[in-house]
Amino acid sequence: PITIKPTTEMADTTTSTSTTTNTVPNNSKDNGDDNNNLPPKRFIYGPADMANFQLSPARRDLLAFASAMGRSCIGSGAFDTNHPLKNLTPAMASLYGSLKAMAGWIREIPPDTNARARFGNPAFRKWHERLMERSSVIVGAIVDAHISAASMTVQEASEAGFMAAQNGVAKLHDHSALSETERVKRDEIIVECTAYLQSSFGHPVRLDYGTGHESSFLIFIYALFKSACFHPNPQSLRAVALSIFSQYLMVCRGLQNDYMLEPAGSHGVWGLDDYHCLPFYFGACQLVDNVDGFTPRSIHRNSTLEDYHEAYMYFGCIRYIKSLKKGAPFQETSPMLNDISMIESWSKVSSGLLRLYEGEVLGKLPVVQHFVFGKIFEANWSPSKAPPTAPKQNFINGPGGDECVAPWAIAPGSDASNKSQLPGPTRAPWAK
Repeated sequence: PITIKPTTEMADTTTSTSTTTNTVPNNSKDNGDDNNNLPPKRFIYGPADMANFQLSPARRDLLAFASAMGRSCIGSGAFDTNHPLKNLTPAMASLYGSLKAMAGWIREIPPDTNARARFGNPAFRKWHERLMERSSVIVGAIVDAHISAASMTVQEASEAGFMAAQNGVAKLHDHSALSETERVKRDEIIVECTAYLQSSFGHPVRLDYGTGHESSFLIFIYALFKSACFHPNPQSLRAVALSIFSQYLMVCRGLQNDYMLEPAGSHGVWGLDDYHCLPFYFGACQLVDNVDGFTPRSIHRNSTLEDYHEAYMYFGCIRYIKSLKKGAPFQETSPMLNDISMIESWSKVSSGLLRLYEGEVLGKLPVVQHFVFGKIFEANWSPSKAPPTAPKQNFINGPGGDECVAPWAIAPGSDASNKSQLPGPTRAPWAK
């Protein structure tokens, strides 16, 4: 298995792993027959769990992984939008294709024009239902593309991923060469990664999106790297940060705009643009030592944003904000980003944004309390309380079960009036 370590050089962030195809990677330490960690579940309920998370290897490795993704972008230059599959492996290309299809779901599930809420169009629930229905097929296509990498081109993998998301049907693969242990590992990876993917695009009840959902997508990517479905090298990290994460942003922005998802966390308090944090960090890293002479102050030149918003992720993020908040000064709509533009170098900007992500996202209980943990992204503590369970019995008024009857609805002298467990009527304080 891959171990992500917080070291200064990208070459030291991972240990070597086998790239032999037709092999299902070993995704975690041996837990014997204990499958209690699958499917992934919550472990953070209160301050005690938060304290354990802050000291856990899961948090340390996730932060180190985000840092490694950012550092891999340093010196990469402008992103080639004409060749988005460049440097992607078949498994990565499968995810890219699925994200392209997911962006098209919005056209197939248009917003409800009769909804009157300021935030949150209920049509998003139908979009999310489709995500829940097809997510395991999407993840299965990614894992199978890794297993069949020797016999599949990147373009074929991207098309297979697109069809998995578009139709909910995966391309058939021959798994006869896999051992029983490898089949079990394949299924475990799909179950765990599916849970992370399902948490990456907003909440279907609250109709909101925030950095917690963005972090779930980071956990999803981290799990694919740690399970060796994605190859652990700087080139792959850079391709995921600039190509796959850009495609993920396109999906999320479509959801935010068309379904008017509410910024999670008190109207975006945990994000730099109401919703996101990581793209700013990756984008700032991409601009470190750039040959075009762009400085943090370059965001104030609209011509630069128009010409380079696709090539440089940071400029794309700033342009997106300005397109949404027209007519108001940038220093008023985005005071933190305006202050950041006064810093003299991109290296200082990127290091500051990573600290911001560490403190304001991974360090905040309202954000991380919804994380789920499995066998790859593993919690090493016992949660402070058990997850809530649905009631096994509803209120029954009639024969065949315990009755729930209002005290004032019991006739005097009836059998029910003699039940000692019935509470007395609640009296208002002024009715004494």
